[in-house]
Amino acid sequence: MPDVGQKGIQDFTVQESVAPYCKAVVSTTNAMDPCRAIYCKTDGGYVLTMNGEDVTFNNMLAGTIYELSITKSNSANIIHLY
Repeated sequence: MPDVGQKGIQDFTVQESVAPYCKAVVSTTNAMDPCRAIYCKTDGGYVLTMNGEDVTFNNMLAGTIYELSITKSNSANIIHLY
């Protein structure tokens, strides 16, 4: 699969554009490609990196998709959706 982090908005195929997400990756504490959204596996507070800044998000709910573009988190309970 191509590296979606390097694509511009016009570079997605029709299938990628129509499907909300085409790839899921467990978050790490290392920098990753910016994602389209995240899925939270467990309730809690997480430190997410957005635009190079660490931001604490409290009271995130398990089983919820958040439309946030992040590059890393402090927990493997966050799944990056591409």
